[in-house]
Amino acid sequence: MELPYHFDDGQRAVVFHRHALPAPWINYLSNGTLHAFVSQAGGGFCWWRSPVIYRLTRYRHYNLPIDSPGFYVYIREPDGTTWSPSFRPCETPLDTWEARHQPGRTTFTARRGDIEASLALFVAPDHDAMVWDLRLKNHGLRAVALDVFGYVELSQLIWLKEVTFGYYNKWMVRVDHDADLDAVLYLNHLEDQPRMDRSPLVYFASTRLSASFSGNRDLFCGPYRDERRPVAVERGQCENSSLRGGEGCAALQVKAPLAAGGEERLAFFLGATPGVLKNLPGAIAAAHETLRQLRAPGAVQEQSDKVDAWWREHLDVMQCAIPDADAQRQINTWNPVQSVHTGRYSRSISSAATGLRGIGFRDTCQDMLAIAYRKPQWAKEMLLYQLALQFEDGHTANQSWPEENRPAEESPRSDNHLWLPLLVSAVVSETGDLGLLDAPVPFLAPDLVSKVGLATVWEHLMRVTAFTESHLGAHGLPLILLSDWNDHIGTFAREGRGETLMAAQQYVYALRLMLALAEACGDRASAEKLGGLLEKQCATIRAHGWDGQWWRRAYDDDGRPVGTSSDTYGRVWLNTQSWAVLGQVDGRDRLVRGMDAVRQWLDTDYGLRLLAPGFPTWPEVDRPAVKGLPPGCAENGGVFCHANTWAIIAEAMLGRAENAWKYYRQLIPHITLQTVGLERYQAEPYAYVSTVFGPENVRHGWANVAQVTGTAAWMDVAATQYLLGVRPEPAGLRIDPCIPADWRSFEVSRTFRGCRLRIEVDNRAGVEKGVAALVVDGRAVDASKAPVIPASWLAGQATAHVSVRMG
Repeated sequence: MELPYHFDDGQRAVVFHRHALPAPWINYLSNGTLHAFVSQAGGGFCWWRSPVIYRLTRYRHYNLPIDSPGFYVYIREPDGTTWSPSFRPCETPLDTWEARHQPGRTTFTARRGDIEASLALFVAPDHDAMVWDLRLKNHGLRAVALDVFGYVELSQLIWLKEVTFGYYNKWMVRVDHDADLDAVLYLNHLEDQPRMDRSPLVYFASTRLSASFSGNRDLFCGPYRDERRPVAVERGQCENSSLRGGEGCAALQVKAPLAAGGEERLAFFLGATPGVLKNLPGAIAAAHETLRQLRAPGAVQEQSDKVDAWWREHLDVMQCAIPDADAQRQINTWNPVQSVHTGRYSRSISSAATGLRGIGFRDTCQDMLAIAYRKPQWAKEMLLYQLALQFEDGHTANQSWPEENRPAEESPRSDNHLWLPLLVSAVVSETGDLGLLDAPVPFLAPDLVSKVGLATVWEHLMRVTAFTESHLGAHGLPLILLSDWNDHIGTFAREGRGETLMAAQQYVYALRLMLALAEACGDRASAEKLGGLLEKQCATIRAHGWDGQWWRRAYDDDGRPVGTSSDTYGRVWLNTQSWAVLGQVDGRDRLVRGMDAVRQWLDTDYGLRLLAPGFPTWPEVDRPAVKGLPPGCAENGGVFCHANTWAIIAEAMLGRAENAWKYYRQLIPHITLQTVGLERYQAEPYAYVSTVFGPENVRHGWANVAQVTGTAAWMDVAATQYLLGVRPEPAGLRIDPCIPADWRSFEVSRTFRGCRLRIEVDNRAGVEKGVAALVVDGRAVDASKAPVIPASWLAGQATAHVSVRMG
C-alpha cells in the first residue's frame, strides 16, 4: 500500500504528501488557555478556554466542503494568480507541497514557480495568541511584489446559541479596524453570556503594516462564493469594511516585495484578551501590549523555540530504544502527545466532536494517569478538582463544566468514584508525597454547585469504599445503577437490581491500591479494614462470577447472569476477563482461561471486540440490550480500543508477551490503518481512536471518535508500565518488563523523583518475563523479593545507571 504520509522520527513529525485524505487528520496547538486544531489541509478553528462559550473562529463539523473553514493565507502574484501554502482554500495547482504535524506545531511548505512559502502555525506559550509564521523565498532572478492575505471566519463565541439562534444573535457581532493597533478587533455584545466578565476581545494583526482589511465575511468572499475564491483577493484588495451585525471575519492584506533570490518573514496573530464587555479600553490596551511584544524583533522565533522546549521537556521524561520502530515511535512521541490533548480536552473537541461534552469525571481520572509521571503537578491539580466533585456519601458527579458556570451533572454510576484511587495512587507513586493524603478537600453539595465540609484526601478515598459497600446487590456485587464503564450495561438494570462484575473487579483493584497506600503510611487500622473488604469481594466474585470457561459480565434485574456459555448474544465480554487479572481476583488458572477465551472469541487482528456475538436491535427486537447500536458498533461487539488496553496489561501481568504485544501492536494506528486499509480506516495514523467497527458490521474497520479517547492514556500506561515494565509505586520504581523473547536488549531513560535513570535491560536468556538481577550504580536489589528500586536509593541523585538482567 502506498501511503500518503511518512514519519520523520528525527524531527518527531508526521509528513503528508497530499491534502486529500479520507478525513481531517488534525494536530492540536495550545498554551493551556488558547487552543486550536489544524488539519493537514489547513482546516480547523481556534477557541479560548472553552470551545463552547469562547469559540473564536468557525468550523463546519459535519458539512461540505469538508474541513472548512480554517487558518487561511492567500499569496497573490502580480498576474493575479492566487495560491495557498496549505493548498486549500485556493486549490491552485502547486509544483511541490507538503504538510507536517509536530508536537504543538503544524507547518505547510509549498512552491509555485519561483516562489516558495512556508507557513508554521502554533500558539505562543507566553501570550493567548495563535501565530502564523510565514516565510517567503524567491528562487527566481527577478524581483516580485506579492500581496499576502490572512483570513479567518469569526464565530459568535457561544457555539450552541450560534447554531440555534445565530440568525438573531448575529446582530450583536461587532468588527472594526483599530488604526492605532493596526488590527481587526472583534467583540460580541450578546447580553446573556455565561461569563460576561470574561468575554474576550478578539484581535487579528500582522507584523507588517496592513494595506487593507475586512470585517465582513460576505463582502470579503462575495455573493455565491466562499473562501476558496474570495472576491477581495481576486481584485487584490479588501473593502476596508467594519461590521455592526452580520457574518464577521478578520482579514488583512499586507505587502511582501521579494528581491531576486530574496527571503521575507512575516507573521499574523490571532488572539484574545478577556474583559471586553466590562472594560473595553482596558482590553484594547492589553491587546496593544501583547502585540507590541509579539511584533518585537525576534519575538516570533522566541515563542517558536519555547513551544519546542515545552514539548521536549515533556517527552524526554521517558524515552525508549527498542527493536520495534513502530512501537518505539508511538511510545516516545505520539502516544504521550495525544495524552496531553486528552488531558486538556477530555472527550470534548475534535474535527468531529463539537465541544459540548464537559470534563467527564471517570474520563479525567483515567486521562491523568498518563500525565502523572510526566507532569505530576498538573495531575495533582486535577486530582484535587476531581475530589471536590465527590458527594459526602462517596459517589461523584459524572460531568462538570468549569468554564461555563453550569452545575455538575449527577448521574450515579457504579464506577465513577472507583477511578479516584487509581489517580491518587498514580500521583503519590510518582512524587512520593504521602502528605497529599492529608490534604483537606471539600465535598460537592446536593445543589451540584456549592462545596460542603472538609475531609482529607484519604477520607475521600474511604468514602469510595463506603458508597460501594452500601450499594451491593443480592449476590454481594456492586449494583450497576445507571451503568458502569460500559454505558449500555444499564439496560440490564432498568429496575435497579442489576449487578456488575466489572465494577466488582475494579473495586478489588482499587482496594489493592488503597491497601498499598495505607501500608506505606503505616496505617494498620485502615490496612486491616481494606484487607477485609478486599477478601470479601474476591470471594463474592469467585462464587458468582465464574461461568466455567470465562468470567461473566453482570446479573440482570431478575438475577440472571449475563455473559454465559448458554447466551445467544453477549456470550463473552472482554472487560471482565481483563479486570479479573488486574484485580487478581482468583488463582492463575481461571485468569489464564478467561484471557484464552478473549483470544479465541474476540480477536479480529485489528483489535479485540468488546463482546461477542453482538446483540440485535430495533426493529428486530422490542427491548434491545444496547439501545440501538447495530452489531459490530462500539459497545455492541465493536473493537472498543480503550478496553483493549486492559487486555494488554492483563497479558503482561500473566507474563504472556506474545499475546500482550500482539494486542498492542495491532492497534498502533499506523499498523491498524495498513491492516484495514486507508479508505476504510480513515482516521489518523498517529492518534488512537475510541472504536473500530467490528466484523459483524458492513463497515468493519472504520475508525471512530478520533483523538479524544481514553485509549490514549491507558495505551501509554500499558506500554510504559507493563510492557516495558517501568512502573512507579509508593516505595520506589518497579522494573518488570514483559517483552518478546527474541528481544535481546533494550534501553529506557526515565526521570523519577528528580533523578534521571538510564535503564539497560539484558535479555540474552531469551525470556518473556522475569528479572533475575537488578543493579543500581553497582548496588544490587534483591529482585527475588520484588524488582523495585527503593526511592531512598535515588534521593538527592541527579542521575543513576540501572542494569537489569532478565531470566
